[in-house]
Amino acid sequence: MFRNLEKKTYFYLGTIFVVLIFFNYLGWLNPIKSGIRAIFVPIFVKSAQFSVGLKDGYAFFKDKETFFDTYRECEADRQDKQLIEAQIKTLENENSELRQLLNFKDQSDILVLGAQVIGKNVEGAEKTIIIDKGSEAGTKIDQPVIVGNGILIGKIIKAEKDISIVRLINDSQLKIAATVLNHDHSLGVVEGGYGLSVKMNFIPRNEVVVIGDQIITSGLEMNIPRGLLIGNITAVENESYQPFQEAILTPSTDLSKPYIVSVLLTN
Repeated sequence: MFRNLEKKTYFYLGTIFVVLIFFNYLGWLNPIKSGIRAIFVPIFVKSAQFSVGLKDGYAFFKDKETFFDTYRECEADRQDKQLIEAQIKTLENENSELRQLLNFKDQSDILVLGAQVIGKNVEGAEKTIIIDKGSEAGTKIDQPVIVGNGILIGKIIKAEKDISIVRLINDSQLKIAATVLNHDHSLGVVEGGYGLSVKMNFIPRNEVVVIGDQIITSGLEMNIPRGLLIGNITAVENESYQPFQEAILTPSTDLSKPYIVSVLLTN
């Protein structure tokens, strides 16, 4: 019985096979074959891509140490480049400041001592900096300290052997005799204690001062020569009930960022 069933199965399969060959020869199976290809070809492509990806991943992890070595070298090169660029910018700024100081020195009869700022305290009420020149180099108390081509930033308040402490003009304890570059050459006293600004007090009420006028040292106090630039007027307060008028000034340089300065050895 089973033998007859097996023979029938082979007969049916053979018949189906012959019929499929005949249909294929006639082209009747083309739509079916196209549908099968549309289904399975993308699957085969994805499988091939996945296989290639596995090979690439294997190659990457196999050479991972070389990759990280190369990355570290690139990062070191990038940091070196940034350091060199920062050094170049610093040198450019220093050269610009030095040229201005040398220009002031050439135009002045006063002895000038160059110095670098090595410390500062400009956050609290006291506005001071420390420079790397002291009494051995000739610094003394009350000598003016400038930047650029004659911009006053402060006075020495303490001179030790190798360093000096400079009180900046925006410190409330520092007062400078000054004059306005206006028609009346108005006199007054510049003092700090007003944040980023400074104030000029004791300006006669009958004299005209306006926004934009420049303020310079008057030369009426010891050790401070006339003509050092202090700042520009940004506001004027002239109240009728006050005996004097006042002017708010913006310093001619950023007092929070001095680096190279000069001490005028006026003693």
